[in-house]
Amino acid sequence: MTDRVLFIDDAQVRSMEGLQRRIHPGEKLEGNPVLRCDRAWESDQAMLGTVMKEEGVYRMWYGSGVGQHGDNKGRLWHMYAESDDGIEWRLPSLGQFIDPQGSMSNNVFLDPESRPHQYSNVMRTPHMGPGRRYTMVSFSGPGHHVRFSDDGLKWTEWSSEPVIPRFGDVGFYTYDERDQIFRGMVKRYLQVRGRRRRIQNRTVSADAYDWTLPLPAVVPDEIDDAWTHGDLDKASEIYGIPIFRYGSLLLGFVDILRTTDAMGTLGMNNQGVVDVQLISSRDGQTWERVGDRSRILEMGRRGEWDGGFIRSAKTFVEDGDELRLYYFAMDHPHGAQKKGDWKRAVGLARWQKDRLVGLRAADEEGELVTVPVPAGKQLHVNADTSRGQITAELLDEAGTVVPGFERDACLPFDGDALDHTITWRRLASKDNHDENLSVRLYLRNAEVFSLWFS
Repeated sequence: MTDRVLFIDDAQVRSMEGLQRRIHPGEKLEGNPVLRCDRAWESDQAMLGTVMKEEGVYRMWYGSGVGQHGDNKGRLWHMYAESDDGIEWRLPSLGQFIDPQGSMSNNVFLDPESRPHQYSNVMRTPHMGPGRRYTMVSFSGPGHHVRFSDDGLKWTEWSSEPVIPRFGDVGFYTYDERDQIFRGMVKRYLQVRGRRRRIQNRTVSADAYDWTLPLPAVVPDEIDDAWTHGDLDKASEIYGIPIFRYGSLLLGFVDILRTTDAMGTLGMNNQGVVDVQLISSRDGQTWERVGDRSRILEMGRRGEWDGGFIRSAKTFVEDGDELRLYYFAMDHPHGAQKKGDWKRAVGLARWQKDRLVGLRAADEEGELVTVPVPAGKQLHVNADTSRGQITAELLDEAGTVVPGFERDACLPFDGDALDHTITWRRLASKDNHDENLSVRLYLRNAEVFSLWFS
């Protein structure tokens, strides 16, 4: 099967007319949240890091403020959970650390004395050799540190010195198997239009301990600030960006912190809510904001458990034809003064495969032509045409319609399918598939999310 052509950006679009790019927020699980920090050794917060699925078991690495007790007050402890369905979670007893109640019957895999790290960025890295099947990079004190593990539970720190020093407390990391490289996004402050703001900086590494100098990747622009209407006490900041590989694209969930107080009112901890938007890149260096920048993950209503602050885990969990994104949320804004009981927990949002962003035509017919892509025998589309239809034709690299694969010969698709095979009246497939072809789609009251050849 060839790479799927995704319509999150325009890189594989030669031309289009009468189409609108639409962002589809994830559908939240009705029974959210799926995990609360309610055990004796936990606190009122759950700071989500990583969720992955291995051999049929969901695995979650998250943080909680056990360290609000005694000498470790305000320091984060890191914990582990498992699930068979990704909804009902259990906390296995790891027996590694003594909790504030004096027991080792807990799920703690890192305690404050182990140099507590924010955001447990756990990555599968079996290529790294014995003892390094898993790699974790995250923040602690003077910078970002790396650890290795064979089971994801017992960790060995590579060095007491940070691998990325002097950068902020928010950093997200991924191992890009396609390009065989580690990628990271780390926070730093920069003067932007007269105000000191959080921005995100990109960095890469071949081995997880020698990293390139982080360079600015995403900086808040004037579109981000449009909501302030010129009020100098308000601004947008790029709080964090979990990034990950999705097919031919690199994607990220941009945390846009909309601060409502001038820097210094609450020290470095501005008050404000967070919007989660989508960002994409083809090379990991140039990042593009997607569509109209509408939310890819909706915040809850005021007073709900996820109605004040919301952030995603570091990547999707792909489960069959479903994309699952776990997220950390709380019912109060970032930087708010604590009043009463705060609610902080982990929730779940879901999409059908590839259906984060689509190109849609309304009553007027729209037309889409892709760049030439490696062809196969059969053309597949992921599309919703339940209120309309899609027809297609194939073009050679000169833009000429391939005989037998004209629009008039195409059988219209008028359903809703994650994988529909386009057929033509006389031919069901392309015999000569050792060539590059463009696909021209005609859409009416329909939306396409991806296409590919098999």
